[in-house]
Amino acid sequence: MKLKRILAVFVIICLTLSLVACGGSGSGKTDSGNASDDKISITMGIEGGDDLPDAIMGLKFKELIEEKSNGRITVSWYGNGQLGGDDELLQQVMNGSINAALISTSTFSDYSEELDVLQLPFLFKDYETEKKALESSEAQALYKDLEELNLKILAVTEIGMRNFANNTKPIEKLSDLKGIKMRIVPSTLVARAAELVGMTVTPMSYSEIYTGLQQNIIDGEEINLISINLERHYEVLKYVSLINFYTFPSALTFNLDFYNGLSDEDKALFDECKEEAFNYSIAQTEQKEEDSLQVISNAGLQLNEISEEAKAEFKTAVQPMYDEYAAKSENMAAFIKMAQGL
Repeated sequence: MKLKRILAVFVIICLTLSLVACGGSGSGKTDSGNASDDKISITMGIEGGDDLPDAIMGLKFKELIEEKSNGRITVSWYGNGQLGGDDELLQQVMNGSINAALISTSTFSDYSEELDVLQLPFLFKDYETEKKALESSEAQALYKDLEELNLKILAVTEIGMRNFANNTKPIEKLSDLKGIKMRIVPSTLVARAAELVGMTVTPMSYSEIYTGLQQNIIDGEEINLISINLERHYEVLKYVSLINFYTFPSALTFNLDFYNGLSDEDKALFDECKEEAFNYSIAQTEQKEEDSLQVISNAGLQLNEISEEAKAEFKTAVQPMYDEYAAKSENMAAFIKMAQGL
C-alpha cells in the first residue's frame, strides 16, 4: 500500500510538470471564445477498476470525445488508483494538478454536504427512477453548488444499490442486524443511517474487506452486488440480503478552471459526450448487477430478499434523515421533494 502511494505521488509530480510545460490547461480556446485547432489533453483518474460502472462511463466519455473531436481532444486514463484514492483524486481535481476524475459522491462530504442527499436510504425504488432524478434540474442545482470548490460535475452515474452481506445469518428484519460487525463506507450520511438502523459498525478500508471477512475481523458489509462479484467477496461470505438500502453514485468531475477555459463549441461537445456516456453506464449498471447476482448464486451463497413489510421497519428508522437533510439547504429540500414524487 505504501509503494502504491509513492508511485501515485511520482505520477502526479510528472503530470504536474507536464501541465506546466504545456502552459497550463491546454484548453485550446482562442481570445474570441471559438474552438481552435489546438489540441486538448485531459488527465483523468479513478480509484476503482475498469469494470465498475463509473469507470465504464469515464472510458465511454474518453472514447466519444476522442472520436467526435477527430483526435483533437485526447484523454489519458489512469485507473485502479494509479493517482490515488477518491480523497486524493478530489484534491487533485480541485487544485488543477489533474483535469478530471470519477469520484464517489460520498467523498465530497468533507467539503460539502450537497451531494449526500443523493444517497438518502430508500430514496429511489429502482435505477430508472434514480436516472430521472440524476438528470433533473434539482440535481443540476446541487452540482452547480460544487463550483464553489472549483469543480464542474458533468454527470453522476450509479455503481450499484447497497445490500447487506455477512457470515452470521440472513438479515430478514431490523433486529437481525444487532451485534453483527459490519463494515460501512466512510461517510457521514452512511454512518447516520447505520446508527438509526442499529448497525454495529467496524471501520475498515475498502482494500482490506476481503481479508477482514476471511479473518473474522468483521462479520459483514453493506455492499453492492457488482463489488461482491468483482472483488470476489463471494469467496468469504455466506449470506446476502437484498434490500437496496441506499444508492452509491459516482461523479464525472472536472476542474472548473479547465472547463471554463473551453470554447463554447467544446463545452457543447463535452455535454453531448457525457450524456451518451451517462446513458450507457446506467444500462451497464443494471446488466452487471443482474450478471453479478447470478455469479453470487452460483457460488453457493444464501440469498434472501427482505420483505416489504420488514423493509417498512428500516424506512421508519431512517425517516429522521429526510427532515435533517431537507433542513440543510433549499436545494437539498427541493431534490428530496422531487425524488419522492417520481
